[in-house]
Amino acid sequence: NTLVHSGGEGLLQVWAADEHLVVQVQDGGRLTDPLAGRRPPEAPHVGHGLFVVHALADLVRIHRESDATTVRAYFRLS
Repeated sequence: NTLVHSGGEGLLQVWAADEHLVVQVQDGGRLTDPLAGRRPPEAPHVGHGLFVVHALADLVRIHRESDATTVRAYFRLS
């Protein structure tokens, strides 16, 4: 999603915390839909990546700013 929707630059961070694998992506993209990724995308429209993250992760947090978006996904390790 970062490569396609935000100019191709972003920061990927991965760490373990409290029995979870945490994956965070920060980029200059802007999500205007507060339910982005929570509804199945209509084919052939874009939006499949965030939908898959919501389907697989235990928790997804999205922080929006005027010039950036941070998506943090938690996956239980045990």
